[in-house]
Amino acid sequence: MDCGTCESASPVVVNAPKEVDVSLTMTTKAVEMLSDAFGDDRSHALLVGVLSGGCSGYMYDLQIVESTETPCQELDIDGFKVLVPRASSHLLDGIEIDYVDRLMGGGFKINNPNASASCGCGESFS
Repeated sequence: MDCGTCESASPVVVNAPKEVDVSLTMTTKAVEMLSDAFGDDRSHALLVGVLSGGCSGYMYDLQIVESTETPCQELDIDGFKVLVPRASSHLLDGIEIDYVDRLMGGGFKINNPNASASCGCGESFS
């Protein structure tokens, strides 16, 4: 609402990122761990997303889901249904999903050629 007493600000222009066709890979170890998690039930999908936050700007978000309302690209990687949100496709194109064993337990690790920087924990990037 403009009361007429203040200068009106210019409208804010929001540029949506360009959607790209995502190509991603999974290491043998990541496929083994997903096989353990999914078992024989392939009705669920691995949702690979990005959230704002973390020490570098974005954080990876991996979830096993039955379905999602988010518009996604659907990929088949070694028999697993992988969903990538269209809005973050430009950030996730070309990634490799790996699984690494650590002293305090293992976890999935994303190797992202698009990241200009990442934190020491490997869970966030910019």
